[in-house]
Amino acid sequence: MNQEEIIGPKRLTRYEKTRIIALRAQQIAAGSPLFLKEDEIPEGEVDPIKLAELELKLGRLPLLIERKRITGESQLIPVNELIEEE
Repeated sequence: MNQEEIIGPKRLTRYEKTRIIALRAQQIAAGSPLFLKEDEIPEGEVDPIKLAELELKLGRLPLLIERKRITGESQLIPVNELIEEE
């Protein structure tokens, strides 16, 4: 997807980021498999929130964000396209 076509900011808002991490942490706590390789998980890390943050940072989450305009137009954007490089 071309960055000029994206509705809203070209990055995740803090609200989107919080919702994604909370949702994914809940899934991990319920036993969902991780989208991380064994060597990417810090030794001894079991906190679902930290693991969800790491998955998001590494761009491993196969999620879409829906953004809408007042006109009713909406757009599904892959989360990985909105992750900021550090």
